[in-house]
Amino acid sequence: MNTFRSAFKTAPVCDASMMLLACLVMVGCQSERPRPMSPNLPPPPEFVAAPGVCMSSRIHFALRQRISLPLLEEMRMRAGAYMARAVLPDDPPLPFRADRLLVDVEPNGRVVAARCG
Repeated sequence: MNTFRSAFKTAPVCDASMMLLACLVMVGCQSERPRPMSPNLPPPPEFVAAPGVCMSSRIHFALRQRISLPLLEEMRMRAGAYMARAVLPDDPPLPFRADRLLVDVEPNGRVVAARCG
């Protein structure tokens, strides 16, 4: 019987602490926070899709250079192609794609020509 009374004596303290915890949680959820986007910020950049029209005449700067991924990407961007691929002389022919830049590379890694297809 002693334990029964002690449970009732501590119950109001537990209820009060639970109510205080619930109030703190509710206040934390409803506090005003600054909005991440405000009208004073500039708009996000707009991304432009690749035009998909390959113009291989724009990549003469790369002739006789050693092929690398950064060079191939710069050639692709300057040509306006959607994709670029380095091709060795003994590679099998690929199906035609007007938005692809094909870069002819010697076995030693030097760029010798470029064409669309």
